[in-house]
Amino acid sequence: MDSTSIHSLNADKGLRPHMKLLWFFHNWLNNNLFPNSTTRGLSLRNFHADVSDKNWSRTNPESTPSRKLSDLFWLQLPWEAIKSELGQINILDSGCGNGNYATILQSYSEGAIASYTGLDIRQHDNWSRLTGAHPNFRFHVADSANMSKYFPEDANLIISQSAIEHFEHDLRYFEQVREFARNKQRSLIQIHLFPSPACLGLYLLHGIRQYTPRTISKAARLFEGFSYSQLYSLGERECNRLHWDHFTKPIFLKKAGISPRITSETYEERLRKAIVADNGKSHRSPSFYALVIHSNWTTRIFD
Repeated sequence: MDSTSIHSLNADKGLRPHMKLLWFFHNWLNNNLFPNSTTRGLSLRNFHADVSDKNWSRTNPESTPSRKLSDLFWLQLPWEAIKSELGQINILDSGCGNGNYATILQSYSEGAIASYTGLDIRQHDNWSRLTGAHPNFRFHVADSANMSKYFPEDANLIISQSAIEHFEHDLRYFEQVREFARNKQRSLIQIHLFPSPACLGLYLLHGIRQYTPRTISKAARLFEGFSYSQLYSLGERECNRLHWDHFTKPIFLKKAGISPRITSETYEERLRKAIVADNGKSHRSPSFYALVIHSNWTTRIFD
């Protein structure tokens, strides 16, 4: 088995009407098959987002709730402890898209990134601009199933943001990372952010799959014996409700020729309140997940 899902239908490539229905059914089924059954090596935690003015001002305005939560997660990482554990931080970004997270993470880490390598299935115009301005940035076109030949020898922080749900063979990708981590036998951290089951109804036809603790355990299990893993829940029902109201529902209203209702509060105000309301909840319906896998560690910094 080279996938965490029970199907390989990719909504990104366009599907015929009956295949769209099949895509929704297969994902619903995959999301509801013993969703909270996990391997013993995977610990579950709630992420408490710090929405102070200082943090809020450093994130992108008007982003979706899950992307805002993701950016706050990246911002609140223990960057000093990561640098102490890894030494020079050399990022490998799998499914990097236009590469904007290179500069975002450089800012969030207060300049701690020594090098950044981005891999994506297609070339983006933004890459040349970034490499021109930052000699320590590199980009390569690579398919997720065959990325290992582009792994830099010094890579020690392997990340993805909203990418692995698009990987047809996601477990094959994690197998490549496992072999890299085993061969290097030095401290290596992975951080992957990906959609939860709530995203099936919020993002609609997007990628191949969503993830549950059960399905992500399939990836975490590959690293047992020389790694520990933490799965963080980001957001909850208030953030999900806001996403539906502000992004998903308007799609249906527009098709029906109905104008959405305008509120007196700005979207940013509503989002901040939603995140605060969701902080500390049980996270039975998270908006997004963040997986951390720390291999060959010297100090466990995510306990």
